[in-house]
Amino acid sequence: MILKSLELQGFKTFPDKTTLRFERGITSVVGPNGSGKSNISDAMRWVLGEQSVRTLRCSKMEDVIFGGTPQRKALGYAEVTLTIDNSDRRLPFAGDTVAITRRYYRSGESEYLINKNTVRLKDINELFMDTGLGRDGYSIIGQGKIDSIVAARSEDRREIFEEAAGISRYRYRKEESERRLNKAEENLVRLRDILSELEGRVEPLRIQAEKAEQFIALDQEKKGLEIGIWLTTLDRSGKVLREHGEKISLAQAQHNQLEEEIQALAGKTEENYRNTNRCTVEMEEARNQAASLDEQAVRAEGQKSLLENDLAHNGENIHRLEGQIQEASRSGEDTDQEIQAKREEMAGKDRQIQESRDRLLTFTQRLEELRQGADEATRQMEEASVKLAEVNASLAEERIRLSSTQSSMAEIRLRAGAVEDSVRLAQERTQTARQEASQLEEMLSDAQQTVAGLENTVKGYEMRLESRRARTKIAQETWNRLTLDYNEQLRRAKLLEDLERNLEGFAQSVKSVMKEAGRGMLSGICGPVTQLLQVPREYAVALETALGASMQHIVVETEQDAKNAIRLLKQRDWGRATFLPLTTIRGNVYDAKSIRSMEGFVGMANELCACDGKYRQIRDSLLGRVAVAEDLDSAASIAKATGYRLRVVSLDGQVVNAGGSLTGGSKGRNSGLLSRASEIQRIREKASDLQGQAEEAAAQYHQRQTELSACEGELEAARGELASAQEERIRIQAQRAQVGRELEQLEETAAGLEREQTDSMGRLGELEQREKETRQAIARLEEESAVAQEEARKLSGSREEQMARCDDISQTIQEIRMGEFSAQKDRDALAAAVSGLEERKRDSAGTVARLQQEIRDLEEKNRELQEQIAGCTAQGETYRSQAKTLRESLEGISQKRAGLEQEAAKLREREREATAQRENIGHELARLQERSDNLQKEYDSILTRLWEEYELTRREAEEVGERIEDLSTAQRRLAELKNKIKALGAVNVGAVVEYQEVSQRYTFLKGQIGDVEKSKKELLDLIGDLTQHMRQQFSERFAQINRNFGTIFRELFGGGAAELSFTDESDVLTSGIEIKVHPPGKIVTHIESLSGGEKALVAISIYFAIMRVNPPPFCILDEIEAALDDVNVARFAQYLRRMSAHSQFITITHRRGTMESSDMLYGVTMQDQGISKLLAMRPEEATEFGT
Repeated sequence: MILKSLELQGFKTFPDKTTLRFERGITSVVGPNGSGKSNISDAMRWVLGEQSVRTLRCSKMEDVIFGGTPQRKALGYAEVTLTIDNSDRRLPFAGDTVAITRRYYRSGESEYLINKNTVRLKDINELFMDTGLGRDGYSIIGQGKIDSIVAARSEDRREIFEEAAGISRYRYRKEESERRLNKAEENLVRLRDILSELEGRVEPLRIQAEKAEQFIALDQEKKGLEIGIWLTTLDRSGKVLREHGEKISLAQAQHNQLEEEIQALAGKTEENYRNTNRCTVEMEEARNQAASLDEQAVRAEGQKSLLENDLAHNGENIHRLEGQIQEASRSGEDTDQEIQAKREEMAGKDRQIQESRDRLLTFTQRLEELRQGADEATRQMEEASVKLAEVNASLAEERIRLSSTQSSMAEIRLRAGAVEDSVRLAQERTQTARQEASQLEEMLSDAQQTVAGLENTVKGYEMRLESRRARTKIAQETWNRLTLDYNEQLRRAKLLEDLERNLEGFAQSVKSVMKEAGRGMLSGICGPVTQLLQVPREYAVALETALGASMQHIVVETEQDAKNAIRLLKQRDWGRATFLPLTTIRGNVYDAKSIRSMEGFVGMANELCACDGKYRQIRDSLLGRVAVAEDLDSAASIAKATGYRLRVVSLDGQVVNAGGSLTGGSKGRNSGLLSRASEIQRIREKASDLQGQAEEAAAQYHQRQTELSACEGELEAARGELASAQEERIRIQAQRAQVGRELEQLEETAAGLEREQTDSMGRLGELEQREKETRQAIARLEEESAVAQEEARKLSGSREEQMARCDDISQTIQEIRMGEFSAQKDRDALAAAVSGLEERKRDSAGTVARLQQEIRDLEEKNRELQEQIAGCTAQGETYRSQAKTLRESLEGISQKRAGLEQEAAKLREREREATAQRENIGHELARLQERSDNLQKEYDSILTRLWEEYELTRREAEEVGERIEDLSTAQRRLAELKNKIKALGAVNVGAVVEYQEVSQRYTFLKGQIGDVEKSKKELLDLIGDLTQHMRQQFSERFAQINRNFGTIFRELFGGGAAELSFTDESDVLTSGIEIKVHPPGKIVTHIESLSGGEKALVAISIYFAIMRVNPPPFCILDEIEAALDDVNVARFAQYLRRMSAHSQFITITHRRGTMESSDMLYGVTMQDQGISKLLAMRPEEATEFGT
C-alpha cells in the first residue's frame, strides 16, 4: 500500500486545483518560509479526520478555506483528496484504489467521501485503525509531535505506542463494549422499575375490567341505537343538501358561465388593446418611414442639384478649353503659313546664291587672265582694289546684320504684344478663380462649423442616450431584483407554510393526532401549543426554550378528548403525546413585583405572548412561572433574587432552572416552531412591501423606456442632419479642390507667359544694342571704303583702261560676292526664323494636346455625372413613391384603429353588464351556500360525532347501526341506556384491554430482564478477553519498540544507551511510559536537561523504533530534523533511506542533507501574495530553492 497522490483545492493557500503525485522512496517538499509547504501536511491531517483547529494551525475550522487576497476573492469551500494504492488489500476495503475526500463549506457543512461515496468520519477512523495512518497515528509527524513526545507526561505518551502495538482496534471494541455494558445496566434499572410498577397495577385492573365489560355491553347497544338515529337524521339532511346542491350547481354554472364570458371579454379587450397599440405603432412607424423616405428623397434631389452644378461647371471649363484650343489652332495655322513662306524664300535665296557663285567663278577667271599681264602698278591697284573690296564686303555684311536685327526686333515686338494679351487674360482668369476659391473656402468653413455643431449635438444626444440607457438598465435591474426578492419571499413563506401545515419538526404522534383531527376522526383537538400562541419575534428563542418539549403538547377541549386521542395513538402504535385539556388545566402565575425593577428583567413569559382567551389558562400553566431576562448574567441575578424558586430564561435561550442549575448551549433541534407563524406573517408583509416596490420599479422602468425611445428618435434626427451637413461639406471640398487645380494651371500658364515676356524684353534689348553697334561699324567701313577708293584713283595711270576693266570686273565680282553674301545672310535669317516658328509650333501642339485631354476627362466626368444624376433622379422618385404609398396606408390603418376603438367601447359595455349579472348571481350563490353550509355543518357534526365517539365512517356505521322504524321510540330507549350507563359510575373503559396489555407486558418485561442480564454477562466476558489480548500484544510490541529504540539511539547518537519503561508494571494498559537516555559522554538525570537537537534526535529515534515494529504505508515528516546539526541530519537521512524500503516518506524540509537523499522533489513558491504554487524540481535545484 502506497500513497499515490494528494489533491488540494481551496485549502489554505492553495486556491487552485493542485496535485502532488508520489512514488515509492522519499519525496521532499521544499520552499522558502511562509510559502505554504506545511499546508500540505496540514491537508493530509485534515483529510484523515483531524478535528483540532489548533493542530491545523487555525483559529476556527473555516480558516482552512482559502480566504482570498487583494487580487483574488475568497472561495466557498475547501477540498482535499488522498489517493492510496490498495492493491495489497492492507486496508479492509474492496478496491485497488482508495480515494479519501473531505470537503468543508464556509457555511459550516462538512462531507467525507470514500471513492466519491459519502461516508461518516467514524468510517474513515475505522478504516485506518491500527495502520499508523489514523487521526492518532504516527504517519504524520511534525515539530509539535517531536516536541510533545519528549515533553509530554508519561501517561500522555501512550496513544502513539498503542497505535504502533496494533491494539487501537481492540481498545475501540473494548470501549464500545463498555458503553454497551453501561447501556445494558441502565436498561436493567429501567426495566426493573417498570416491572415493579406493573406488579402494583395488575389486580386493580382486573376489578376494573369486570366493571368495564358490563359497560361495554350497554354501550354496544347504545352505540347501535344512537348510530341508527344519527343515520336517519343524515338521510333526511342529505336529501335537503342535495336539493340545495342542485340550486347551487345551477347558480354556480351561471356564475361560471358569466365568469368565463367576462374573462373572454377581458381577453378580447386585451387583444383589442394590443391591436390598437399595434395600429398606433404601425402608424407611427409608417409616418417615421415616410418622413425618412422624404428626407432621403430631399437628399437625393440635393445630390442631383450638386451633380448638375458640377456638370454645368465642367461645361464651362470645356468651353473655355475649346476657346484656348481654337486660339492655339489659329496661331498654329499662321505659323505654318509663315514657315512655308520662309522656306520658299530660302529656296529662292539658295538659287540666287548658286547663280552668284557661277558668275563669280566666270568673272574671277577673266580677272585672273587680266592680272597675269599686269605690272606692279596693276598689282598695287589690285591690292587697293582687294582692300576696297574687303571693306565693301564687311560693309555689306554689317548692313545685312542690321537688316536681320531690325527684322528680329519687329518679330519680338509683335510676339510681345500677343504675350501681353495672354498674360492679361490669364491674370483675369486667375483672379476669378481665386475669388471662387475664397468663396468656397468660406462656404467650407461654414459647413465645417455646421458639421462640428451637429457633431457636438449628436455627441450630446449620445451621452444623453447613454445616460438614459444606464438609467433604464438600473431601473430594469431594480425591477428584476425586487421581483426576484418578492418571489423569494413568497417561496420562503410557502415553504414555511408547508412546514407549518405538515407540522414539520413535530413528533410523529403529534402529526398523527392533528391529521386524524383534520379528517374528523378526533374531536375537541385545538392544536399544538405553538399554534395557539402568538409570540413576537424578539422573544421567540426565549419562549421556545422556556416551553421546551411543551411546545408539542396538544391542547384539547376536555379530558375525554385527550383520552380518545391517547387511545387512538395506542391502538395504531403512533407513539406518545401529551394533552392539555382546557377543562382541567389551571394556570399558576408568579407575582413578579419584586423583580420587575431589576436590571435585565424583560417580563414574565406568559405576558410576552398572546393567545385566545380560552387558552389563557394553558399559557399561564406553561409560562406563568418563567421569567425572561436580557442575558444569562441578568437571569442568574433574577433567579438568585427569587431564591431559585423561579425558572429564568435569557433572550438567547440560556436557562437558570428552579433550584439553581443552569442549562445552555446552542439552539435545540426544534428551534423555530414557535416563531414560525409570526415569521410567515413577517415574510408575507415583507413580500407585500416588495411587491409594491416592484410595481413602482416596473412603472419607472417603463417610463425610462419611453424616455429612451424619445432620446433615440432625437439622436436619429440629429444624425440625419449631421449626414446632410457632412455631404454638403464633401461637395464643397470637391469644388474647392477642382477650383484649386484650375487655379494652379492658370498660375502655371501665367508664369510661363511672364517668363516668355521677360525673355523677349531681354532679347529685344540685346538686339537694340546690336543694331547700334552695327550702325557704328557701317559708318566706320564707309569711311574706310572712301579712303580705299581715293588710293585706287591715285594709282591709276596710263593703263587706266586696263585698270578700268579690272575695276569693272572687280566691281562685278564684288557685287556678285555682296549679292551672294547678302543672300546667304538672308537664308540664315530665314532658317533661324523657320526654326523659331517650328519650335513655337511644337509648344502650341503640346498645349493643344493637354487641353484636349482635359476636355476628354471633363466629358468623361460629365457622362459619369449624368449617370449619377439619372440615378439620383430615379432614387428620389422611388423614395417619393414609397413615402406616398406609406401615407396612403396610414388611412387604412387609421380606419382599422377607429374600428378597434368602437369595438373596445362595445366590449367594455358588455363587460359591465356581465359583471353586474355575475354580482347578482354571486349574492344569490352566497345565500344558497350559507344555507348549505349550515346544513352541511349539521351533517358533518353528525359524521364527526360518529368518528369521534365510535371511529366509524358512514359506510361502516350503516353496517353496524340499527334500522329505526319509530324515531321517538328509539330516542326513549336511548335515554334509558344512558341512565343505566350513568348508574355504573366511573368506568375505565380501557381496563379490559389495559389489563391484557399490562399482563402481557409484565410477562414480556420479565423475559427482557433475563435477556439483558445474559447480554451483560457476555459483554463482561468479551471485555475480559479483549483486555487480556491487549495486555499481551501491547507488552510484546512494547518490548520490540524498546529494543529498536536502544539500537536506533546508539546509531543516531554514535553510542550511549536508551530505554523505555512502564511507570506501573502491574497495569501496562494504563501505565505511563518513561524515556531514559544516556548520550555518549553525558550523565542525564532528566530528559529535559537535553538540548533541543538532542531531544529531537531522541524523539526521531522513538518514531523510527515504532516504525520498525509496525511500518506505516507512508509517513509525512514536517521539518522534524530542523533542530539537528548537519552531521545528525546526514545520519537522519541515511537511516530514513534505509527505512524507505518498507515505508513511503514525504518530508517537508529546509535541510540540504534530506533533500539530497530524496528521490523526488516538489518546490512550493508564493509568487502572488497569499497563493502557493507547486513545481517539480531536480535534487540539485532544491538546495538553492530551499535557501
